[in-house]
Amino acid sequence: MVNKGSGRPRGTPTARKALIDAAQRHLEAGDLTEMSSRDLAAEAGVSHTLVNYHFGSRDALVAAAIGARIAPHDVVSLARDATGTIQTPRLVQGLLAVWEDPILGAKLVETAREYAARGETSGAIAEYLQNVVFAPLVADFGVARGRRMVMTIIGFIYGRYILQVPTLASLSKEEVGKELLALLSA
Repeated sequence: MVNKGSGRPRGTPTARKALIDAAQRHLEAGDLTEMSSRDLAAEAGVSHTLVNYHFGSRDALVAAAIGARIAPHDVVSLARDATGTIQTPRLVQGLLAVWEDPILGAKLVETAREYAARGETSGAIAEYLQNVVFAPLVADFGVARGRRMVMTIIGFIYGRYILQVPTLASLSKEEVGKELLALLSA
């Protein structure tokens, strides 16, 4: 389905949602890395030109699908207290709730490993995380502490869940929560 007209691609306001829904179905099925923008657009019933129109690239569509389903920015939002300040214990609790969940955590690990191996979407995902997760940490805690928190979180997730380094993977959820809280509070 090719848009042969000039100008803005045609598509209903639901085209963006249909594209995200298609990408999310393949994220859940575990074959999103194999899907092209044309494949996703065909499944959504829209022109493939709408992928670039709405998202800028296939990688950005993938990042949007991951963000809409997993919503890492929700972890940061839910970590805020009534005054709007990020509370480190809440942040740790949210991170562990997402990554320790048997279903969601397994999908996150699988997706992270697939994209790390292919490297195609790392730019779009990094930009998403920078803007909606890490920027708020820097805004609340300052550049130096925000950077330390980012390094700690990335290292923790990568070491415990992606690489499964025995020193980290063998800790109970409670033990890793205490360690992570101590590191993020420093």
